[in-house]
Amino acid sequence: MQSIQAVSLVSEADAIRAFLDEKKRKRLQSNRESAKRSRVKKQRKLEDLALEKGWLLKDIEEKEKKLEQSEREWHALESENNVLMRTEKLRLVQYLNSLHLLMKNLGISYNKPERTPAEPMFNPWHVPIPNQNFGPALASAGILRL
Repeated sequence: MQSIQAVSLVSEADAIRAFLDEKKRKRLQSNRESAKRSRVKKQRKLEDLALEKGWLLKDIEEKEKKLEQSEREWHALESENNVLMRTEKLRLVQYLNSLHLLMKNLGISYNKPERTPAEPMFNPWHVPIPNQNFGPALASAGILRL
């Protein structure tokens, strides 16, 4: 009977070992499959990030081009505005001088404010106007409108 018990114990130990080996084998297989899924998921994530990087770089490039174009347009408008401001100031000064001359020729007195010449370096909007003698001015009623 002892030999049957010994065989029984050995066979039970073998059965337990076989059961544990089977559990270990299943666990290892499960771990391998999980690791494979993890690698596939990581690869997919890397591919998605690479695509997103491409889109973002393209978007940045487009926005930089738009910014450069906007800056060029702004500089062009600023230059045009400076020219227009100087031209308009010159026109208004000439018109004012014509009015003063007309008033002088008509005998109308006015108090012309004293102006000191502005230094162009300190006043970039100042456009120097040479003193011109326009002579007597004959004006119709429509010429006095701006």
